[in-house]
Amino acid sequence: MTTSNPIQIILNEHKTNLPIVDIDIIKSPMKYEILDLLRHDEMNFEDIVENTSKSKASVSMHLGDLRKEGIVNYKADPSDNRKKIFYLNADFLGSIDSNKIKTVEKDQTKLLIDEFKEKGDINYLLLLTHTFKTLLMEFGMDISPVLQKTGNYIGEYLYSQLKDEDLDTFMDNISRYWLDNNLGKLSFKTGNNIEITCVDCFESKDLPKFGTPVCNIEKGMLEKLFNMYFDFDLKIEEIMCYAMGDEKCVYELQPA
Repeated sequence: MTTSNPIQIILNEHKTNLPIVDIDIIKSPMKYEILDLLRHDEMNFEDIVENTSKSKASVSMHLGDLRKEGIVNYKADPSDNRKKIFYLNADFLGSIDSNKIKTVEKDQTKLLIDEFKEKGDINYLLLLTHTFKTLLMEFGMDISPVLQKTGNYIGEYLYSQLKDEDLDTFMDNISRYWLDNNLGKLSFKTGNNIEITCVDCFESKDLPKFGTPVCNIEKGMLEKLFNMYFDFDLKIEEIMCYAMGDEKCVYELQPA
């Protein structure tokens, strides 16, 4: 089995004076090892060399590269001014290590949703997910597919509560659920396609204007609800959004 080097994702606000978010992707195994040490604590040069089991020249070169990028900095050791103490000068956002990926059981995520269902905390789940999404957006990170998939799982759970053989009644049930749970005010137009409008959308109403649609959780929820109702795949697109400067969110559902 082939293995790949782990990757670290670093938010580097010290790399440039410009008011932008700068993300560094660290692929070098040696740099990864150094950053992993400094992520947990400050460390002097000698300790870094000892903990990496690499030569002083190699450690010095990689520390120099990381300092040039603004990811690592150093200060004088108060006990010995001849020594340097290195520290992480940027925010660690996460890492990816394909060698450590574990297979998640197919139904494990559904079981977690069911646990929220039993405790009556589906709104808390939405709040947590929305908060997490907003924080990542501040870092310039886009995990739209993950959020839409989360919405799919929530929509699948909700379907058993909202389903009805009559389409109009089904849509009324969805609208009532959104309103009762402060998710927004939904309205529907049916024809060749289904157009869904959400006023006071929980996911984007209070967000800054990003210029692109951002309601991936709601999008996933609605997609799954109607896929299960019609028993075939539909394609959903958000064509208007508060985050685009619109005064409402609008989705269009059509056959995939």
